[in-house]
Amino acid sequence: MDTPALDNTVDKARVADFWTAYCRASKLAETTPYQAWYFGDSAKLAHELVELVLHGPKRATAGLARVADALPHTAAVPDGYSVVTEFDGTPRAVIRTAQLERRRFCDVDAAFAWDEGEGDRLLPDWKRGHWKYFGRECESLGRSMSQDEEVCLERFELLYPFKHALNPVDCGPRIVPGYIPGGLATSCALQTHYYVEHHGFGAIFEAGRLTDVGSFLDRYDAERDRVWLLVDGGRVHGSIVIDGSAQQAGAAQLRWFIVSEKVRGRALGQRLMSAAMEFCRTRFATVYLHTFAGLDAARHLYEQHGFRLISERPSTQWGPTMLDQHFVWHRLGPPNARPDD
Repeated sequence: MDTPALDNTVDKARVADFWTAYCRASKLAETTPYQAWYFGDSAKLAHELVELVLHGPKRATAGLARVADALPHTAAVPDGYSVVTEFDGTPRAVIRTAQLERRRFCDVDAAFAWDEGEGDRLLPDWKRGHWKYFGRECESLGRSMSQDEEVCLERFELLYPFKHALNPVDCGPRIVPGYIPGGLATSCALQTHYYVEHHGFGAIFEAGRLTDVGSFLDRYDAERDRVWLLVDGGRVHGSIVIDGSAQQAGAAQLRWFIVSEKVRGRALGQRLMSAAMEFCRTRFATVYLHTFAGLDAARHLYEQHGFRLISERPSTQWGPTMLDQHFVWHRLGPPNARPDD
């Protein structure tokens, strides 16, 4: 349940300062568009719901489609940023839209009710509460609420404050985009533990990974590059990175793809790859990656997403002799075209 953007000049200044702090910490351009709004239609509801975002499981919100259509400049957009405030305009959180869809009220399902994180998180409770809320909105518009009323369903990820972004409350496995302090360091540790145990790597490998991660973060550009962390139960369990700083124009490198053994077998690697390649299709003509033979599950995902092996050679870069492999993906057609289009 949300409300259109703020129009109070003082509120805008406070929100702008909050947004600037997030942008500077995450190396996002301060000119990146964002919206500012609060949940609900009262100070009490706005506070309760933003607290559920910061300290609870709320990762979705819903609103009447007719309200969104009447105020298109305040409507959620794919991958868009928002500053969520208190009713009085006090900024509390930065979120990013992960998914948007429209359904009739009667067609909203239990999965969405669970993600919205309100009440007991079950569908009957969701429908009771939202029927009342949407009923008030419809009444203000001179209409009656009906089961066929179209609603906008938005899923989002919490990005800031950073201390709340890896919320340990059970939100289920999720992909968190953007820089989170310590996220790639944890990913580096996951890779080191895995490759030491299964492939005999050691200090040379860890040193190389730490050096590469440090270099990447030093030049990190949030518009050109992208980090996705796989988070579950307040912990980082995987990552994937697109490094857009390649010397070749229109090219990027896929790096540091890892899923913890604790959460494998749940198609989470597929979700990471899908997020990364969706980002690439709008920005790069070519994406390449370096890996080595024997990582069959990862190779399957690479090839499923259009990567092709173009070369391989023996290497002792990390200690043991491995067969290094070089994979490349080429975009077919205009931006957003998929490899199988």
